Amino acid sequence: MHLAEMSRKPGGLMMGWCSSGSALLGEAMAAADFAAITIDLQHGAQDFSDALRILQAIDGRGVPAMCRVPWNEPSIVMKALDAGFEGIICPMVNDRAEAQRLASYCHYPPRGQRSFGPYRANIAFGSGYVERTWDELVILPMVETAAGLKNVDEILSTPGISGVYVGPKDLALALGQPALDTPCKPVQQAIMHILARTRAAGKLCGIACGSAQMLADMLSAGFHIATLQSDLQLFMYGLNRQLAEARQLRRPAA
Repeated sequence: MHLAEMSRKPGGLMMGWCSSGSALLGEAMAAADFAAITIDLQHGAQDFSDALRILQAIDGRGVPAMCRVPWNEPSIVMKALDAGFEGIICPMVNDRAEAQRLASYCHYPPRGQRSFGPYRANIAFGSGYVERTWDELVILPMVETAAGLKNVDEILSTPGISGVYVGPKDLALALGQPALDTPCKPVQQAIMHILARTRAAGKLCGIACGSAQMLADMLSAGFHIATLQSDLQLFMYGLNRQLAEARQLRRPAA
């Protein structure tokens, strides 16, 4: 089952997020219960070579992977798809024109302008890859600016776009609110508006979540994809809990 089909399963998908540049952590996340994983090239501490190694480790576990590209720019979008990522998350998409450019980079002519060169995608997905990309790739522009929020309907109406992915912290800052792990009420209202418009358009809606509670709430609300923090955040969370427990249990020196 490809990612586009998986994303429409009842209950939604829990997605992991790799930002550390570690193939070992990526493989560990794939071995856990994440249904899909995104490798972050926008804010993550990794370059494309790291991302490719992480992708191969994840693929070895049979888990689909997306790439958040650094920007809405053709070379990195095409390079990520050629490497075998099943989807693209693109930051800071503000309107239909920008969404159209993103879609054009992801799809082959005559529907787009993607250049032919699926050097690893052909290995990963086999014959017929090019013909299947229109239906099977998951292309999610991020709605995280005031303009993106205003223009969400026209972004969603763009052919070749699978839906949108909400960046709550950038959205909060764009609305003059603090970037909190649990969004404040005005940001929550904006998030629910994006979800409602996306579901009305029959498309996929994803979101980054700052906590397990937020993830559960977003999937219950109807999001198709919800991301639980990142590998580094989860590592620090576990590290801090274990250190606190060790300090509490340590006996004082005699």
